[in-house]
Amino acid sequence: MKKDDKLERYLGATIVLTKGVKEYRQTIDRFVNMQDSVLEIGFAWGTTTDLLSKVASKVVGIDKGLSYRTAIKDHPQLELYQLDAFEIKKVIDLGYSFSVIYIDVSGCRSMFDIITLIKMYENAFRPGVIVVKATKLKGFVRRCIVWDSSSNR
Repeated sequence: MKKDDKLERYLGATIVLTKGVKEYRQTIDRFVNMQDSVLEIGFAWGTTTDLLSKVASKVVGIDKGLSYRTAIKDHPQLELYQLDAFEIKKVIDLGYSFSVIYIDVSGCRSMFDIITLIKMYENAFRPGVIVVKATKLKGFVRRCIVWDSSSNR
């Protein structure tokens, strides 16, 4: 076998944009299974993190908000950390790899911040899928057309 055949080429994560918590949670059955290790950024009260823990082999949640205390009281079985997602070194230092990442920070972040988070976590963990709850970003992307100059005839 050639050396190149042994190298797995990372082509980037599939990015799934959702509008609202209902769509965000509906993705779980489609994109998460028992082989997955999942990170949820912005777990708030821990409800989605708990749902993820029922279908994934490992789930970790991070959130910088004050809801952290309520979440750990309501969901003591979950592995939750009070961390700011932009302090990615601290998340990396937890020592986990993640095959799927869920991001729910749209209530307190700009579209630019969300895109920055997507790229940071994609580069750091190389997940197969990143699910993002970002109503404004989804609306913006829906209006976009990806130009391919090779198809212009």
